[in-house]
Amino acid sequence: MPEGVVMPKSIISLAILCLSLCVYGQNPEKVDDLLARGLRSHESGNYAAAIEDFTRAIELTAGFKSVSTGKRRNFAETAEEAAQRGNVRVVDPRTAAAYINRGNTYYFMGQIDHAMDDYEKALRVSPGLAEGYSCRGGVWLIRKDYDRAITEYRKAIKLDPRLVKAHLGIGIALFEKGEMKNALAQFDATAVIAPKNVEVLYRRGDAKHSTGDLAGALADYEQALTMDPKFDGAYLGRGRLRYTQFDFEGAIKDLTKAIELDGRVPNGYMLRGFALLMQRKDAEAEIDLKRAVEILPSLQDEIDAGVKKIKAIRK
Repeated sequence: MPEGVVMPKSIISLAILCLSLCVYGQNPEKVDDLLARGLRSHESGNYAAAIEDFTRAIELTAGFKSVSTGKRRNFAETAEEAAQRGNVRVVDPRTAAAYINRGNTYYFMGQIDHAMDDYEKALRVSPGLAEGYSCRGGVWLIRKDYDRAITEYRKAIKLDPRLVKAHLGIGIALFEKGEMKNALAQFDATAVIAPKNVEVLYRRGDAKHSTGDLAGALADYEQALTMDPKFDGAYLGRGRLRYTQFDFEGAIKDLTKAIELDGRVPNGYMLRGFALLMQRKDAEAEIDLKRAVEILPSLQDEIDAGVKKIKAIRK
């Protein structure tokens, strides 16, 4: 994805990391305040402010500090440190949290190279951080290198067997590879770990839809919406399902709700545009289809093919 393109949340949900970590070094309250404020800025969509706060937190914590014992180390030591065991040096573990948080902000902005760089820095500071491998898996997923993504997710699961996003990521990678049976099995297994996770239900609904289990897909979408009426993914999935069943009015209603909840999802605009075309509302459809391409230019070919097909049907 080109730098600067806003990342649709529906591709994969990456939680911002807020670790309960031991405090080292100076200005502990200031660093904690920066991390908390950065999280709030990210959640509100003020990504520039979030990056500024996370960067400042990194600057304040990334320095080394001499201590008398190495009992609390959780990162790989350098050769120099190994030679000076009597004066072990540690890094504030909040550095890794700040790198992960800043990487996630870059990820949502579509600046994938910057995101990957921060995830790798976080893992250099804390090699045992499952979140770092899971986030790296998300980058490989976006880059469509599904085997690498699965490898990273499995590393994360080895460190944290109940890390839902890593289990979910494997399912999404299998789904994108076209291994629908395996993807569905993975989503089923993830649902056992996290039965109330709406993202799992949404993704499993998509897998069921792709395998022809329309009733099962609808049940998953509606269960997700019962749990969280403001979950845009379930509206997107149900809207897609209704579109394929030629319920264009119902599809438009669901897709409009998804867009209202998150206006950065290009597939929502594309599908709503197609549904509007089927209703011969060409002017409204054109607005949606242009917006979809603005968010994700690579959709242009799919949109052109869809428009051609719909116009042939309407004749």
